[in-house]
Amino acid sequence: MGAAQRITNTLVELRYLHRDPKMKAFRLTPKFLYFGSAFLNQSEIREIALLHLRKLNEETDEVVNLAVMINDEEIVYIDRIDKTSHILITNLRVGARRPVHLNAIGKVILAFLPESDQRRILNHISFEKYPSKTLRRRSELEDQLRKIRELGYSANESELYADVFALAAPVLDHQALPVAGINIAIPMSRVSHQQVKKRYIPLLIETGKKVSRAIGNSGEMNP
Repeated sequence: MGAAQRITNTLVELRYLHRDPKMKAFRLTPKFLYFGSAFLNQSEIREIALLHLRKLNEETDEVVNLAVMINDEEIVYIDRIDKTSHILITNLRVGARRPVHLNAIGKVILAFLPESDQRRILNHISFEKYPSKTLRRRSELEDQLRKIRELGYSANESELYADVFALAAPVLDHQALPVAGINIAIPMSRVSHQQVKKRYIPLLIETGKKVSRAIGNSGEMNP
């Protein structure tokens, strides 16, 4: 066995590479975000997304967050635009981490991952370690993820804050892989479901698409 093959096998075992048994080819997994290689690193994503995040913040007058998945269990917030005329409803800060399945951004990233990567991550999620208000079993989460992928966004009641709409859209790279997610959280007392659907969700989705195009996405998604 040659040196290159030994290195490749090690990266597969460590889940940094995925081997496609049909194509006999390899591709990087989201776990490679740890090294900031091949995927855009966090500072690059922040720099590219910043103007779009600010515009979304101005258009909605709501706090806008940007986060990435850093391992198979958590997402980390890497930017936050909190200019608003409203009283802040969350105390999140850049650097804060949240369980991937209890968070709108985490769910939207999971939903747009290739099936094999999504399945691997779901295999490691512990509903006992991180209990959910709405999810009791894996099948319920899988149903949510299918719906999110069909719609192109995540929209549900926040797991972490009472009476809050948690909305998120994915940021996809040139391989149509989700490298980040954009989120806004809105008190239910301030807006109706109809307003969320007609105003906030379209603005959020468009922002996600603009950032995706800015980092090389052609508008395609993984099948």
